[in-house]
Amino acid sequence: MNLRKSHLAAAVGAALLVGGTAAQAQVTNAQQGIQVQLYGQVSRALMHADDGHSSKWFHVDGQPSSTRFGINAAGQVQPGLRVGGRIEAEMKSNPSDTVSFATPQVTNTFAERWLDAYFEGSWGRVNIGQGSNGADDASTLDLSATNMPNGTCPTDWGGGILFRTDAGGTGPTLGTGLGNCNDFESRHDRVMYTTPTFSGFRAQFGHGQRSVGGESTEGSVWYSGKLAGEFQAAIGYSTVNNSTPGGAPDRETTGGGVAWLHTSGFNLAFNMTSVKGISGTAADDRTGDHQWFKVGYKWGQHAIALDYGIYDDQSARDDEGTSIGLGYVWNPVRWTELYAGYHIFTLDRPGVTFEDITVFAVGTRIRF
Repeated sequence: MNLRKSHLAAAVGAALLVGGTAAQAQVTNAQQGIQVQLYGQVSRALMHADDGHSSKWFHVDGQPSSTRFGINAAGQVQPGLRVGGRIEAEMKSNPSDTVSFATPQVTNTFAERWLDAYFEGSWGRVNIGQGSNGADDASTLDLSATNMPNGTCPTDWGGGILFRTDAGGTGPTLGTGLGNCNDFESRHDRVMYTTPTFSGFRAQFGHGQRSVGGESTEGSVWYSGKLAGEFQAAIGYSTVNNSTPGGAPDRETTGGGVAWLHTSGFNLAFNMTSVKGISGTAADDRTGDHQWFKVGYKWGQHAIALDYGIYDDQSARDDEGTSIGLGYVWNPVRWTELYAGYHIFTLDRPGVTFEDITVFAVGTRIRF
């Protein structure tokens, strides 16, 4: 998209001067018939980690929802046909899932998130480019409003911290030992079709290039409706043909989730994934399993929730990991939140005793 300099300057100026409003910066008629929107967020936190031998405060970018900025553009091409595009990048200084005691400062990372075009009408929507594929987020359902401190992937906090043995030896990192929650194949270059919504149901199907050596095929079915409040459910499947001359198996992921928010503010969530071929090697055909439970309560500007995760065979056969966490969020206005969260992570491996890892975080996310 080619924005005129005056329009882009107006958009940036509007974003910087939002002050007490939550409105996104908008530019209309940059090209006739199209609307352009500039948006973003800043996500920063203090994180304290303790591996049983060392402890430290880290200054981090909150990985559950990182610092980012982007541009949306959309317009009506003809009756019944709408066309749009999205460009989004993230800038993370010291990501909360990467820093460690050995590397407390990580070089600022700048990465693409979305480079996407779409066409939509009463027949559904087709997306092409860098973006979520057909099953992305089908196992991350959560209506608790506590996604930042204790969202569906607890290892977003402290994922780079190493497990330590009683004698001081090292094991896998928290993010490797308990896994990255295996939410299908995330974002990559793909083409995806989304059906219209029928009685609360919709489906998504896509094919893309997940990595240099692997193509992905994904699909999911979603439901959203009312059940004494809000109710969501999804189920998904993805396969990546990682097959190599050495015989590495394809990776297949199945999973999904449900989330319910009662009118009283009480809420529940459950998500799970099972990944066949998680090792990526022919010599290790194990399947990695992950289940995550949450119970919470929302009232006014506040939300609190308790979560519990189970992680089996993620890093090695017969590994058993758990996480238990508590999170609180204060959301005084729609575009600002302050939060605090605490997690205890354990990893049991036959013949090895690892110390627990504890992680505490307090931070903020400001969206515009």
